[in-house]
Amino acid sequence: MGVDNLNVEEGRMSDKTRRAVGVMAVIGCVVMLSGCDWWPPALQQRIGTQEAQIKALGAEKTALQATVVDATKAADDCKAQSAQAAKAQADLQAQVTQLKADLEAALAKKGKPGKK
Repeated sequence: MGVDNLNVEEGRMSDKTRRAVGVMAVIGCVVMLSGCDWWPPALQQRIGTQEAQIKALGAEKTALQATVVDATKAADDCKAQSAQAAKAQADLQAQVTQLKADLEAALAKKGKPGKK
């Protein structure tokens, strides 16, 4: 029975060891839950620089999107003007054709041959 009792005693942690492990576990949990608020200065500077770059790129993106909207509107206006000009040209061409026909008819009534 003495040998069995000795093996059981060796397998157990001492009270001091158990308390130390418990305290370390509690401290570890507290540190993990609270997080670490300290950042190295070089990392803080890099983060600050990248945040400034992100803000600048966001402003540039917004400006470019506004430029694209303006360019799209200008392109649509040009297309509308082009369509109006094409319609006006077609109308004028029809008027020229009609005037030529009227002129030829008037000349034919007078008996003079028209020039072609």
